[in-house]
Amino acid sequence: MKIDVAEGEGEDIGIDISPLVDVMFILIIFFLVTTSFHQQQTDMAVNLPETDLTLSSAVQVLVINVREDGSYFVGDRRMDIDGLHEDLMRSVAQNPDQKVLVRADRNALHGQVARALAACRRVGVTEANIGYMTTL
Repeated sequence: MKIDVAEGEGEDIGIDISPLVDVMFILIIFFLVTTSFHQQQTDMAVNLPETDLTLSSAVQVLVINVREDGSYFVGDRRMDIDGLHEDLMRSVAQNPDQKVLVRADRNALHGQVARALAACRRVGVTEANIGYMTTL
């Protein structure tokens, strides 16, 4: 059984890729936004200790990074303990329910972490947690 198809009678069949392009742009924007938020909170010079427990993610958390040399960082700003205390006072004045995450390098001295937590308590922070990496 032979089917005759005359030339010129068929239509060009094409695939509409505009929805694909729309989805790709949305994904690119999503990844750019989430990456910039992640970079604000992560200090790559802090080498966290490991544990098998996980922390729940909290909203509006102020992240304090304590480096191995004992320096404090909030975002990309380096500060001493007095500057940290002032920064915490401003944050608590703006948001009385301010939550704090202290990310200390595994080789940082315990005293530096204790000073950061004490500064949190002095200004009225009700919830301060210590960050760590999970090993599963």
